[in-house]
Amino acid sequence: MHILSVPLTTLPTMTSASLTHAERVRLEALRYATGEESATYVAIMRTFTGEIAGLLSDQSAAEVAARLAAQGFELDRETIDDRLSYLVEHGNLARSPRETEARSLREYLQNRARYQLTQRGELVHRFVEELLGHTESAREVSTEMLGGILDGLTALSALDAAAIGSADPETLARDLVTVFAQFERLVSSTRDFYTYLSQVLIRYDLDRAEFAVFKTALLDYLQRFVDEIARHMPQIADVLQRVETHVDALCARANTGQRLRGVDGEVARRSAGLDPADWRSLHAWFIGGAGRDSDAAGVRRLATDAMRALLVNLRRIATGGREQSRYSDLLVLARWFAEADDDTAHALWAAAFGLHPCRHLAFVADDDADPVPPTASWWRTPVADVPLALRRTGARTVRGRAGRREDYAAAKAARIAERERAEERRAGALAEIRAHTGRLGTVRLSDDARSALLGLYARALVERGRPLGVGEVAEVDGGGWSLTVSHAPGAGTTIVSPAGRLELHDLALAVHPAEYRQRDTG
Repeated sequence: MHILSVPLTTLPTMTSASLTHAERVRLEALRYATGEESATYVAIMRTFTGEIAGLLSDQSAAEVAARLAAQGFELDRETIDDRLSYLVEHGNLARSPRETEARSLREYLQNRARYQLTQRGELVHRFVEELLGHTESAREVSTEMLGGILDGLTALSALDAAAIGSADPETLARDLVTVFAQFERLVSSTRDFYTYLSQVLIRYDLDRAEFAVFKTALLDYLQRFVDEIARHMPQIADVLQRVETHVDALCARANTGQRLRGVDGEVARRSAGLDPADWRSLHAWFIGGAGRDSDAAGVRRLATDAMRALLVNLRRIATGGREQSRYSDLLVLARWFAEADDDTAHALWAAAFGLHPCRHLAFVADDDADPVPPTASWWRTPVADVPLALRRTGARTVRGRAGRREDYAAAKAARIAERERAEERRAGALAEIRAHTGRLGTVRLSDDARSALLGLYARALVERGRPLGVGEVAEVDGGGWSLTVSHAPGAGTTIVSPAGRLELHDLALAVHPAEYRQRDTG
C-alpha cells in the first residue's frame, strides 16, 4: 500500500542503466552538502538564498567573503573563489553575464566574476535547509483537511457544463488548487506520522511508565483518526465520482487565459490539480481501482496494525518488568510428592529435576569427537570440562529473577464480552436497516445503523471496482437481505441521524429481502 499515490506509469523503471547523463549531472548538485567543507558551502549558499533580494541579485567573491566574515567564517578571497567555482561546476550557481565597470585594476580583479543562483541550486538548498531543521518529533495527521476536501469537491460537483463555461478561470483554478493543496497536506502528514510511529514501535529503551502513557494517548489518537477516515471516505468517494465526469472541462476552463511561457516557448508548469492526470492520485487515494483497494482503506489497516503492535510492546515491557515466581508450581509438586508412593516419588523426582539412578550401561558414543558415552560412570571417565558459569552458578542459563506466569483470563473474558457487545450492536443496526424494506428516500436511523449503512455502501462501491453508470447497480449482502446502490440521475437518498444529515445525490439506495435476491438470480 502506497500512502502517497503516484501513478506508476509516470515513474521510470529503476535499473543500473536507467539514469541518463543529464540526470546524473543534476544529482551532482547535492555534493556540496555532504563533503568535508559542507559547513562553508552551506554558508555560501545561504548568502544567495537567505533573502528574497538575493534570489535576483549577483555577488562577487569579495562580497560573499564579507558576508561570511559577518557570520564568523574567516576565509580568504581565493578560497571563496574556489568554492564558488565548485558550485558553478555542479550547477548550484551560474556566472552572471552582467558587465561591471571597474575604475582600477584592483577593482576589476575583485569583481571580474560575479555569481547568481540557479533554479536547481535554489531547489537543492531548500531541501538541505529543510533536512537540517528537521526534528524527530511526532506530527499529527491533518485530518481536518478531509472536511475541506469534501467541501471543495462538493462545490465542484454542483457545476454543470454551462456553469463551467461561464466560470471565472482564476476563481476556478483557485478552487481546484485548494483541493489538491489540502490533499497533499493530508498525504504528507500521514506519511510523516507513520514514519514516526514505525520508529517508536521498535524502541526498547522506554520503561513501562513512559510507554504506558504514550500508548494510551496514541491509541486514543489512532482511534479518532480511523473514525475520521471511516466517516469521510464514502462521502468523498461518492462526490469524487461525480466530479470526475467533467474533470477535463474543469481543467480546460481553469487553464484558459494568458499563460506564462519559458524562453523555449513551452507553457510554464502550474500547481497540482490543473492537469487531468493529477486527478488519478486523488482517485487512487479515496476510491482505488479494480483489484486494488483505496489508499485510505490501507491507512486504516495500518492504524489497526499499529494498535496491535503497541499492545504487543506493552505486554513485553509489562512482562519483563514484573517479578516472576514459581511458588504455586512448587506447591503443586510438593503435594504430588506427599501423595505418591516410593516408586512414584523416585520417578517424579527424576522427571522434575532430571536426576536418574546410577545405572552405567556403556555403549559406543555417537560422536567421534566425544569418545566417552554419556552413560559412563564418572568414577572411570576423564575429568569433564565444565564451563566457568556452570561451576559458579550451577546453571547454564543466564541467571536472573524467575518469571511469574501471566494470567490473562480476566483480560480474555473482557475482550470476549466487548466483542459480543459490538456484535449485538451491529446486529441491532443491521436489523434496523432491514426494517426499511424498499427504496430509501428520506430515512431516519440511529448512529450505529447509519455507520453500518455507510459501511455497506462503501463495500458495494469497492467490490464493483469502477464508477456506476446510468442504470447500473452495485449490490452487497447484509446477512439475510441485500443493499443495492444504483445511479439514478435526479434521485437521491437522505439519511438523518443524531450525528447529522447525509444526502447522496443521483444515487438510489434500496433494501431487499433475501427472497428478492434469490428470485433475481433465479
